[in-house]
Amino acid sequence: MKTVLAFIFCTLLFSTHTFAATKKIVHNNSKGKKTIHVRKKMNTISGIVRDLGLYIASEQEFVRATNKPIIQKKLEELTGLFKNLKVHPVVDMQGLALNQAVMSEQLEQTVNLFKNDRKSLARAKFNAALNLCVSCHTQSPGTVNKEKDKIFADKDINKLKINDYERAELYFITRDFDQAMKLYDKYIRSSKKTDDDEFIFKALERQLIYFIKLKKSYPLGQAHFETYLKDKILNDNVAQVVGDWVKTLSGKSLWDKYEPTTVKEEDMEKFMKTFIADDEEGPIFSATNSSEVLDLNLSSILMDYYNAHPDTKLGAKILFWLATLDKRVNDDLFFSLGDFYLLACMEKYPKDPVAKDCYESYMDDLEINYLSKEKELPPEIKIKVKKLQKLIDYQEDDQ
Repeated sequence: MKTVLAFIFCTLLFSTHTFAATKKIVHNNSKGKKTIHVRKKMNTISGIVRDLGLYIASEQEFVRATNKPIIQKKLEELTGLFKNLKVHPVVDMQGLALNQAVMSEQLEQTVNLFKNDRKSLARAKFNAALNLCVSCHTQSPGTVNKEKDKIFADKDINKLKINDYERAELYFITRDFDQAMKLYDKYIRSSKKTDDDEFIFKALERQLIYFIKLKKSYPLGQAHFETYLKDKILNDNVAQVVGDWVKTLSGKSLWDKYEPTTVKEEDMEKFMKTFIADDEEGPIFSATNSSEVLDLNLSSILMDYYNAHPDTKLGAKILFWLATLDKRVNDDLFFSLGDFYLLACMEKYPKDPVAKDCYESYMDDLEINYLSKEKELPPEIKIKVKKLQKLIDYQEDDQ
């Protein structure tokens, strides 16, 4: 089956190296007019995302009744544009391929939830879609440093009546990592030990991802978090977690001096057998030896390899474990992208035995998300499940 070329729209929205590559394609591709047309549509999409900026950052503004008309209008415009967007040539540069239909479905679900006044869940769905950008940005080179290249100008973000954490979130999803890091740090240092831990911890997790997935440096991360412990600005519960991170960061990466482009498939297979056991009893996947640092490190290694070797026979297994890792790290960390990996696993590798594992894991999530609140799955979800079963030739276990 010919899979629709995968597409992560925020990669194109926010990536300066992507736009540079696009210009090159326009000059060298006989279909340059079509490419320009796609870029024009992408610019329209980026404008809608910019208009939604305040509501992306602040749940209070997203759920406010007076804001419903404008948010719904922009969400519908975004969904329609993305659904009808033709595949862009630059997408070929991306190894990890997520089906365009998956993103369209996520946005459609957001609109439906919002229309039915399930606004908090709609915002979570929308952020999950936007965080596909984050997943890509934390695995690809390039940042946005010039003011003219930013979707959210500094002066515009400063005008928003949101706190430093929420400002940092906007910078982070638009690839302005350095500015985001400064604001996360400011937010953490200005917080009191008696403040709610939730957003302080999320800010710390964003920083952890920055050092592991972007900087790919244990020493830099260790030094950064040690300053928080030294300055004693964290309460005891958060300090204990950060202290555990520092201990792990004082060691070596799971794959020292890792260079994904030169890694042979047999070496990656050996690595996976060492750190990932099928029965979940390997060194990383055990009850007594799990670490957010190691999980992020392992996830980064797997995704970097898949980006460099998109045709690897290990693709289905890598996607399955990327999903598992994403869910293990934290349900609130960028919202779980696990389902996207599981869908990609089934759609790209329907004949691989691992596709059935991906299906069962996907169904487990559906049951948690729907059956814990509803008596049965919604009709549209039932239809999707049937299609997946047919695609991978899934047979129910008689036992």
